[in-house]
Amino acid sequence: MGYRFDVPGLNKALKAQDLEESNKIYNKLPQDSQQPEILQSHIYNLAVMIVRNHAERVFGIHLVHGHSGTLSNTVLLGANYDKPYCRWAKSTVIRAVDLSSVHGHIFILTGHGFHPYEYQTGPLPDLSGIDNAFLPELAEYLTTNKLSKLVGLQVIDPHPTCMLELILPQGTIMLDSSVLKGCVPTRQTGWKFESKDGEPRVCQANESHGQTATRHEIYNKGDPHPRLETFQDLKHALVEAGILCL
Repeated sequence: MGYRFDVPGLNKALKAQDLEESNKIYNKLPQDSQQPEILQSHIYNLAVMIVRNHAERVFGIHLVHGHSGTLSNTVLLGANYDKPYCRWAKSTVIRAVDLSSVHGHIFILTGHGFHPYEYQTGPLPDLSGIDNAFLPELAEYLTTNKLSKLVGLQVIDPHPTCMLELILPQGTIMLDSSVLKGCVPTRQTGWKFESKDGEPRVCQANESHGQTATRHEIYNKGDPHPRLETFQDLKHALVEAGILCL
């Protein structure tokens, strides 16, 4: 395949049609329960590759998956908040997205190259210290090992903690496990790497799906739920649900 390595939302400015393509990609993603495990041998090989290319401060890997899909003409756009530290990603109408102030967060290898299927507020990441060979080498590895639909490339959050993801109506919330009550990690979905004494190492602080006593979703499908328009709305709802400790 003829891959391009000018990647929208990574090293190339975004256009509205890039977000439209992301919507189509996201709505076809399998749920995590439909995905096989990523072999530890692949995780190690990718750690070696990322560290060798000096990319560990910017990139990790992610289990490719979606949830209930996004509405038409929307993308999943995340933003970080404090008190408590978290990442709230919600379905956002494409025309409302300021293309100059967001970047790709998770990328999947498609037939024409890497493309984001989830976004994050903030400027494009600084790739100046990363070897130019990294993206072509990663694409070749994923293609050769038939991993392009299983392993995604993620722009990592440098926050050094274990984060648990829970499902909201039309979005997700990723929270530090220390502020959650009655939630346990289930499946790991994100991996970060580091170089220690010149050797690649898988970090302990990573991302996992979280689960309450009964489910991954905070609210049952079809049940009434509060309007979540602001971060204060979200915090109040999580406290009321008995999940968040403040």
